[in-house]
Order: sequence, then C-alpha cells, then structure tokens
Amino acid sequence: MSNERQSRIDTNSSTTPKPSPTSNSSEKNSSTNQNKKSTRPQSEFPTPNEPVASLSLQSTRSETEQPKRRRCGISSIVPDSAVLRPINRPDDHGTVGTPIEIYTNHFPVSIDDAIIINQYHIKICMLRDGCQPCPATKYERWEVVEMLRKHEENFPIVWYDAENYLYTTKLLTGFTKPLRVKLTINDIEISFEFEVMCRLVRQEKISNIFDFINGKTKIRPRDLIKMIDTLFEQNVHNQYVCIRNKYYDRCQTLLDLKDGIGLASGFRQALCLTRCGLTINGDLAFTSFYQPLNFIDFACQYLDRNIRNGFNQYELDDLRRLQNIPVKTTHTGRPIQYRLKNFGLAANQLKFNLRCQDDWAGASITKEITVAGYFARKYKNLNFPHLPCIDIRNGQEEREHWLPMETVEIVEWTRPMGPLNSIQQAAVAQRASVKPDQRYDEIMHMANQRDCKNDSYLQALNIRVNTDEMLKIQARILPPPEIKYRARNNQDVVEQVKFGKWKIRNQFQSTATIYKWGIVYFGSEANSDIRKILSLFKQQLPSLLRNYGIRINSDPLTREVPCDRDKIDSALTCAKREGWQLAIVVLNDTDPAVYNYIKKLGNQMLGLITQCTSFQALQKNSPNLDQYVRNLSQKVNAKIGGINGIVNLKAALSQTSDKDRFMFFGANVTHTSSSTSQPSIATVVGSCDPTCSRYAVRLCKQYSYSNCCSTGIIKKMDTMIIDLLKLYARSCGDTLPNRIVFYRDGMDDEQLQNVFNNEIMKIKAACRDVYGQNPLPRITFIIVNKRHNTRFFTYDGQKANNVQAGTVVDRDITHPF
Repeated sequence: MSNERQSRIDTNSSTTPKPSPTSNSSEKNSSTNQNKKSTRPQSEFPTPNEPVASLSLQSTRSETEQPKRRRCGISSIVPDSAVLRPINRPDDHGTVGTPIEIYTNHFPVSIDDAIIINQYHIKICMLRDGCQPCPATKYERWEVVEMLRKHEENFPIVWYDAENYLYTTKLLTGFTKPLRVKLTINDIEISFEFEVMCRLVRQEKISNIFDFINGKTKIRPRDLIKMIDTLFEQNVHNQYVCIRNKYYDRCQTLLDLKDGIGLASGFRQALCLTRCGLTINGDLAFTSFYQPLNFIDFACQYLDRNIRNGFNQYELDDLRRLQNIPVKTTHTGRPIQYRLKNFGLAANQLKFNLRCQDDWAGASITKEITVAGYFARKYKNLNFPHLPCIDIRNGQEEREHWLPMETVEIVEWTRPMGPLNSIQQAAVAQRASVKPDQRYDEIMHMANQRDCKNDSYLQALNIRVNTDEMLKIQARILPPPEIKYRARNNQDVVEQVKFGKWKIRNQFQSTATIYKWGIVYFGSEANSDIRKILSLFKQQLPSLLRNYGIRINSDPLTREVPCDRDKIDSALTCAKREGWQLAIVVLNDTDPAVYNYIKKLGNQMLGLITQCTSFQALQKNSPNLDQYVRNLSQKVNAKIGGINGIVNLKAALSQTSDKDRFMFFGANVTHTSSSTSQPSIATVVGSCDPTCSRYAVRLCKQYSYSNCCSTGIIKKMDTMIIDLLKLYARSCGDTLPNRIVFYRDGMDDEQLQNVFNNEIMKIKAACRDVYGQNPLPRITFIIVNKRHNTRFFTYDGQKANNVQAGTVVDRDITHPF
C-alpha cells in the first residue's frame, strides 16, 4: 500500500556496526551482565517444544536498568552513527494482479520552485508599568501580528505559526529594532502595550522539495514542509482552531461523551511529497477535548452529580486527578492561563493578609481577610463561597495562587489527560465510522469550503490547489491467497477467499486434544435465565469444536464467581492447580479492568490459557451458537498450540524458489506515557516453523537513559532477534531462513532515519552472530503505518465504495523513492 516503505538490505554487503551502549553481546560486558538482572528477553507464551505448564512466568520479561536521576530536559537516546539509506526501488511498480483506477483523498498542488522562504524568530511580550515584561498569550500574539499586517507601512505578506516563528518571502528590513504596538483586546477599552522583536534565523528554498521528490537528495525537508503547512492555516485561523494539521470549527458544540469530555469533528490537511509531486491530503478528523466550562459546571459533569452544595473527601480526591489541567481566569479583564495544582479550604474560610490603607490615619496597614471577602470588596460577591478554592500556578512557580472555583474555567481545546473509558471509546468509534460514500462527500465538501482558489496567502505565493476532483491513480488487485485446511479424510483442502473473506467449512490444519477444561462465570449473581444460557453454551461448545477438529475428552467444570479481585484470583489459581488446560471465562457486564486482570493473571502469573467471552454475546446468539463458536474456535485452537490454516507461500510469493525458507518478524514499541520515569514495552514476534504458522514472542521492558523520554527505538533488538533465530533453527531441524521479512509498526516519518541507523544495523549484527560463516539471509524491512490518513475509493457510477481487499497502491502517491 501507499503508506508502506520497503527497503531490501543485503546483509552480506554491510560493515560491522559499532556495538550499541545497550547491547549485551560484547565480550567486555558479558561477565558484568551475568551479575545483573537477566537481560535475555523471554516469551510469555510457550515455544512449540515447551508445554504451558513448564513455564515459569514470574520473570518472563527482561528490562534495562532504570537509572536514578533527576528530571532534566528531553533529548534523543539514539546515538550518532553512520547514516544508513534505503536503496531505491529497482522498478517503477509491480505488475501482478488486475489493474484498476481508484480515487484517493489527495489534491494536486503546484508551486513556483524559485521561491525562497525566510524564517524569523519572533518574540512578543506584554509591557506593564513597573513590572518585568510577561509573555503574551497565543491569542494576543496572533492579534499583534494581524495588526502589523494591516497597519505597518510596507509590511510584506507574512504568515505566523502563533508560537515563535514568522515566515515571509521578502526580507523584513525594517525590523532591525524592537517595535512597540498598542492593542485593544476583547473590546476592552484598556490598551495593552506589546514589544515585538524579530531576527532572521534561516532561509529555505522551495526547490529543495522538488530535489527530494526527484531523488536528488535523500533528506526530507521537514522544516520546509512545516512552513508551507503553516501558510495553509492562515486564512482559516479565525474560524478554525488548528492542532497538528487538524482543523476544528471554533463555534461547534462538542458531542457529549460524559465526564466533562466532548468529541469535536473537523478535517485534516497536510502537505505530502509523492511520486507525482506535491499534494494536499484531506480527511475527516475526530478528537476528544475537555468541555470549555466554568470549573464548577465542569466538576459537576466530571463527578456526574451536582456539587454546588458541596462534596465529600472521596469526590475531592477524584478531582485531584485533574492536576495540571489548564484553566484561565474570568474575573480579570485579560484572561490569564494557569495550571491547576491543588484544592484548599472554602473561599469563606481561607484567609490571607491584605495590605491596605487605613481610612483614618492614612497609613499602610495589614488586615486578615477571607478570599470571599476580598472578592466581595474588589470584584463581586461569590455565588458559592462554601466551595473549596483551587491553587493555580504558572509552570514551576512555587508561589500559591488561591482562587474560587467559580472564577476560573477550563481552557478550550484541551485534550483529556487520561485515556477514554470503554463507553467513550465506543461512542468515538461509532461517530468516526463513516461509510465510504459519506466520507467521500464530506471530504469534497470540505475541499470546496476551504476555497483555496481565493486564498489571498496562496495567491501571493502563486500556489494553486486543484480541488475540483480527488486525484485518480492506478492500482491493482492481487489474486487471493490459498489457505489450506484439513478435510475429514485428513487431506488438504483449499478454502476459497472472496473479497477478503472465507468460510471455514472444514477442520483446522492441526489441532490438540483437551483433557481437562472448565467454564468460569464472572458477574452478577446468576439467575435462572443466565444459568439456562450458560448450560446451553456448555452443552453445544464441545460438539461445535469437534466440527473443526478440536477434541474434548471431558465434561467441563463450572464455577460462578462474583466480580471480586480476590475471588477471581482464587478461582483461576484453583483451576491451575486442578490442571485445567483451558478456562473459558464468561464476563457479564464487568469493568474492562476485570478483563485486563484476568489476562495478566492467566498469561503472566499462572500460565493458564484463558479464553474470555461476553455473556451478552452468548445471549444474543442463543440458541444457535454455531457462527459464534466458529469465530471463538479459531482463537481457542491457536492458544492451545494448533494451526488454523496454512497460507501457500509459494503461490503468494511468486518469485521465490523451492529452496527459499522464509521467516517473518513483527516489532512494535508501546509507550505507557511520555515520561522519563515510565518504561516502554518493546515486542518482537517471529515465526518459528517453515509454514510461518507458529510464532514466538520476546518482550523487553526498556527504560530510557538520563535526560530522555520513553524511546521508540528497540534497544535490545539484536538480543531478541538472536533468540528467535535460534528458536527457528531448533524448530526446523537446525536450518536457518535465507529470507527474512520484517514488519516494523508504531513509528512515524520522524523516526524513520533513527530506525534505519540503529534497528536494521542490530538485525544485521544478530544475523552475523547466528549464521557465522554461513551465507547471510536477505532482509526485506517494511515500515507499516496503519494510522495514515490516505483513503481510497472506487466509483460505480452512483456512489463511492471501499476498495477490495488485496488492493495495492505502489505508484503515484507513494514515497518518491
């Protein structure tokens, strides 16, 4: 597909890389590492030669040592190394498959390559009498630049990122000294004075973009792309708020997701550098934000009850989870933005010393006054003086600022600080799930509403965007793969795949026998209706599983357990002690945390295979559970060590020889948070049989080095690859693969070069370690980006539809090389 980048690397032609600081393969550190915590990544699942019962899963993950450090600035953990470049594709595109024409949500862009863009660093400060200059707010900075555009003589066309940089195609010769401007904000009669300072920091040529597209340079001009993306924002800034190339109408009402969170709908546009030149990619966008409410109204939604009459300590503890949420004042003429730090006494109880002038003597005296009394004296009487005050601060400021709740509100367009719950996620998924014809129409409506032809900024730089129609490109549909199952006479049979789907009418390729198993019900107390459905499921499941070759030689043991952590622990521990090979867990309206705990307990702590199912799903599919069990059986068979179906690799990979032995890898890094103290979880999965139907996993909990945030680079890649290659050899009669296909997920364009420089080098080093003097394998390294915003449509003369499964796009809008 267009979002995948492939590079073929011949490991025979590479030089040996310098050992990584995290590598445990050097002889120098081998003895030292033996005394540390085990650094060998281990599988949390059994290998083909290991039964589940033999695993000790208390310490199945390796980890890097977490250094003791103080919080510092963020920097890269990736060491400087020789730059590795992917080789250019040897052909223009593939030819296998049925050619078709499809539409994609890209719009062609033309621009003069002789333009030079000047980037200025701009600093805008508010001046106050007798005080140090303070930073201007984002709104104020934008208004100051707007005033300069309109009223400054001989001021050229400029565009502004609302932060630190100003861009123009002409030099600002008159900006050699700081300027002072006066501005009236929010129709307030008071004029605020600002100081504006500019200095030229760099110049970029538009021709650099075309050099990259034409392959004259391999360095992606990221800064230049950002400059042009910022230019496209200018004309819509007053109507839309822009957050990372996503635009949301400022006047829209957010879809209520409860808990003080709303869903905004908008559109995304971004400049793309493709084989066919510059394009603008436009798509729908959906993002959740906190509702921009007064803090009291927000707290009512967050706690799901009216707190205007007060709240208890438990509710106050819940509100403390909002620490660091951005808030702004409403009682001052100029809104000031802070972050919430803590909660204190009620406004009519919290006191402070106020310096004021004595009415009789005229001398300055200090009086003790409550916060409520101060506001009644200077602003107005509070409506809720009995509610706690909140402590708000700027950055790392240590001084406390206590304000009543009713005088602050949540800053608009603030992203939620934690993940959405399952109900909210379902609501977002339902809203974001748009039919292809509706998505096509909305994207075209967005493109026409954007009206690029009449954009004064684009006209000034002679930039033209063709939004009359989506870009039409060439694609091809690959023939469906052959998937082999086993007939009842033990002969191989191929299931027909149509439109990416197939029906299992035969038995699985290989299965296992279950000698002892059980069903555990977790949920509310089981009444007669619940027991009836559970009994039906217990009766039908063994016979339905036998239809697919899974043999069950015993009746199930059943348990009904309340949704209590200790009871869950006890039930699964007892099942493990009794020798259950499989525990079917039925969950009835349980919290998602219950599912997570069951999986952690079964997979990581007990080594008990669990298959969870929803009682609501059983209820919906009763009394005929055939279709539901068909889907369930595929998961069960894979977990107990069976193989569902085998893909005919020789047919799928047409250019291979009979002697080729393939091994497939998949890798990803999961970040728990963007913090220097929380680890990342690196995962590598590798096939371990000739048919690539069995897989083993290696996990590594990795801490970042000092001064670094959690990293997206897999630091122990070489160790995990060595382990998986040796497992493949043990499973395949001491033979190693001569073809490796590696899928790397969980990264974006910014990380691409770091992966080339580090992970690929470690993969090659691991191969040299394992293969020794034997011929090294050829590696196909594929970057997978499933969160791209490119959409494809077919048109049948009446409406737009999705493309068929197996559609490949490897020309026109793909990477330039």
